Order: sequence, then structure tokens, then C-alpha cells
Amino acid sequence: MAFAYFLLAVSIGCEMVAASVTTSTKGFTVLKPTLICILGYGFSYYFFGLCLSDIDLSVGYATWGAVGTIVTPIVGYFVYKQKITKIGIFSLILIIISIITLNLFGW
Repeated sequence: MAFAYFLLAVSIGCEMVAASVTTSTKGFTVLKPTLICILGYGFSYYFFGLCLSDIDLSVGYATWGAVGTIVTPIVGYFVYKQKITKIGIFSLILIIISIITLNLFGW
């Protein structure tokens, strides 16, 4: 089970890299970030599929989606100088609490 969560973490990491460079692709017209984006999403789904052999789809997908939802605005803030409001921060905290609860107590 621990290895499945490691695979989920790798999947999430790949997805975060892909999502983070999507803006830099300029509509998939710039080669290097486009390749990173495509490979990132490809590896992300590959590792996600592997982790589902030991993690329920509901927990795995909720965790994968939520971590992406949490990390993406943080990357946007630091890399692309986008704003995060107090309500946005509060909402992200609620997502974190929800995912921890889901992982601890299941579906």
C-alpha cells in the first residue's frame, strides 16, 4: 500500500510539472514546454494507473485532483505572479482537510 501511495505521488508530481508548463507552451507552439507537458501528462496517467491496483479509484482520483488543485495556484502565484485571495487560501485549506479526512477514513 505504501508503494501505491509513492506511485500516486509520482503521478501527481508529473501532472504538476505538466500543468505548470502549459502556459509556457503558448498554445502548444513552443516545442520544449510542449514536449514536457505531453510527457508529464503521459507519465502521470501511467503511474496513476499503476497505483490504482492498491488504492481505490475514489480515494486516488480525489487525492490526485485535489493536490493538483492546491499546487496549481501556488505555482501560479510564484511563477506567473498571479494573485491568491484570502477566500482562495481558505478554500485550499478546506480541500486539504477534506483530502486528509478522505484518506484517513476512506470512502
